[in-house]
Amino acid sequence: MQTRSKAVLATLVAALLFATSATSRELSGVQASSISIAAIRLSIGAIGLLIFAKMFVPNFSAISLLKNRTIWIMGLGVAGYQAFFFIGTGLTGVAIGTLSSLALAPLMAGTLSWVWQKAKPNRTWWLSTFVALIGLVVLSWSSLQEADVNLLGVLAAVVAGSAYAVYTVVGVKLSQNGESATAVLAVSFSIGAVLLISIGGSQIGDVLQGNGIWLSLWLGLVATTLAYVLFGIGISNLNAGTVATLNLAEPIAATFFGIVIIHETISTLSAIGCILIAVSLSILAIDSAKESVA
Repeated sequence: MQTRSKAVLATLVAALLFATSATSRELSGVQASSISIAAIRLSIGAIGLLIFAKMFVPNFSAISLLKNRTIWIMGLGVAGYQAFFFIGTGLTGVAIGTLSSLALAPLMAGTLSWVWQKAKPNRTWWLSTFVALIGLVVLSWSSLQEADVNLLGVLAAVVAGSAYAVYTVVGVKLSQNGESATAVLAVSFSIGAVLLISIGGSQIGDVLQGNGIWLSLWLGLVATTLAYVLFGIGISNLNAGTVATLNLAEPIAATFFGIVIIHETISTLSAIGCILIAVSLSILAIDSAKESVA
């Protein structure tokens, strides 16, 4: 399997692991604040990434990366995404919250990458993103028509998606300029963890009891450490727009988990939206396969 194909597969698997985040929170029954859950997730995840980087990244130096101002922007984006994602899904549900959080992420990430890195998206990315956006519009319209939607929750989710786009673009820039993707993620997540602990640290004790312990370990080690090691493979070999579009597998999986596991309802119109997003992912995957063969 060629490098690009491996990067696409790694990004998709990472997206599936990300998709378990909101569902696992709902299943755990933990009533702690969204910021405290995000803080403990980042803290455990960052520790896992730091250990992984220390073991497998040659000459890893967190101090050296901390001297780079750009990594602090990425850390702020990481903190913003985690906090607003859990706030959004907590207010408006797993399916709608996850879909809303990533609705504009591919377009924003691709545009930021174009402006900042001069990485002009190709026609396939434009087509794939256009189809995905139509799918997300259909899903959003369906939600407004057939479900009680918490607009504050949707807004929080959109802010989360914006933060995601920022840290994806910065991560791609750093990792493709010679820095190890794992090292970049480990340090930026450490920054994000410190920021969130400073805000919601007083309530972390509410998470670390009962089912909250298992939730914390799952979110930290599986949905963060493992998922972002795989995500790092993606940002090392793909442009930001492609990574963001492939990550639309997350809302599809989250919607599926929400329906099958949490028993959230989905209409025919919502199903059409999910199919359109699946088509957009297929367009990117086929394009990747052609480039690998070439």
